[in-house]
Amino acid sequence: MKTKQIYYEDSYQKEIKCNILSVEPKGILLNVVLDQTIFYPEGGGQSSDKGHIGEAKVEYVRLSDGEIIHQVQGELKTGENVTALLDWNWRYKYMKIHTAGHALHDVLMTMFEGLYPIRGSHGKKAFLEYQGELDASKKDEIEKKVNEALQADLPVNTKESTYDELEKECRFLPPHLPKDKPLRMIKIGSYAPMPDGGVHVKTTKEIGTIWIANISSQEGKVKIRYGVAG
Repeated sequence: MKTKQIYYEDSYQKEIKCNILSVEPKGILLNVVLDQTIFYPEGGGQSSDKGHIGEAKVEYVRLSDGEIIHQVQGELKTGENVTALLDWNWRYKYMKIHTAGHALHDVLMTMFEGLYPIRGSHGKKAFLEYQGELDASKKDEIEKKVNEALQADLPVNTKESTYDELEKECRFLPPHLPKDKPLRMIKIGSYAPMPDGGVHVKTTKEIGTIWIANISSQEGKVKIRYGVAG
């Protein structure tokens, strides 16, 4: 990867000077590669960042063939030195939603046996999905337990990791996790770590409170839809 991932070094950095390594027209947008970026590319269920590179508007950020592609609307040129500015309100909103999803998972693992994580989304319609069964009448109890954990102001730690480290320390591993690439993990308080490549808040109290919209079950799978207030 040509781009230095500043969002992992400091997920609270809102502005940075950077150099444009390449610009490629793509329809009405430009595909731009930078030497370093504060923009998180969509992945792991977390929405991509928005903002500006110079005067150009960042519409979407993605990973493609190991490179971070900033899809922008405006005019930029290869070799330019520019200021990149994050849409912080957007970033911070989805940081909180993402960390809240991990806190919800951690609490669920302490309350119920037999749930195995399948997938999750931490965007506008956030949810966690598991194999197993969960009584929908437990919604209020789960919500209460999660909010108690959030208000305990637990530290949220993320770091780079190897597959071997994740295999040793984590209870669950996604089946298609690459074994020959740098990976990352998240650990909240004393809960078990999990593989995760997103960006997060520093402590659970920053999240505010979580609310659970509903719990639905079908064909041996349970989906928990949630949101964040605060």
